[in-house]
Amino acid sequence: GKGHQVRALAFLDETYPPAADTGDEMLSHIGEEAGVLVEGRLELTVGSEVFILEQGDSYYFESSKPHRFRNPFELPARLISATTPANF
Repeated sequence: GKGHQVRALAFLDETYPPAADTGDEMLSHIGEEAGVLVEGRLELTVGSEVFILEQGDSYYFESSKPHRFRNPFELPARLISATTPANF
């Protein structure tokens, strides 16, 4: 069949090695993000809130809120995430 011409959703398989950080500047863009942590632990900041994700934890937030991912732990953190829109 025909592929989707316009994808509204993108899946990502990402690994954050120890000390990885998306940056001091918080990210902010249009859309929504959701994901599940499949290995390790990860620190997620959304706005003024900080969450520690453990293996098996999922998250969801509106991407317009400033956000940041950081791995201050000793093991790599792997997550499967879905973001809209897909062109991000």
